[in-house]
Amino acid sequence: MLKLCLLSGFCGSFLLGFASLGPASAQEQAGLVAEGARIAREACADCHNVSGGKSQAGAPDFAAVARMPSTTATAIRVFLKTPHGDMPDIILAEREIDALAAYILSLAGR
Repeated sequence: MLKLCLLSGFCGSFLLGFASLGPASAQEQAGLVAEGARIAREACADCHNVSGGKSQAGAPDFAAVARMPSTTATAIRVFLKTPHGDMPDIILAEREIDALAAYILSLAGR
């Protein structure tokens, strides 16, 4: 199989295609976190402690959420796409959800 891949060149381009689906570079991740911090300040800070301030009663602190063992990027994405009676209906684009998830996870200190 490896010989066939080397001779045809197909495997190289196939594997390069998968490499592009990998995790974001450190620079891209930093940009995503910065974008998420901006979104948090603009859309969430009225209720949540997003960067060292004080949360309103009942609104969890983002750093505390980030430190919960159940908090993952997927869990945050699902939560943000699900209506919650005690939260305002904030509609976010997929990129904004990814950015907000990256920001919240960056607060975990893990």
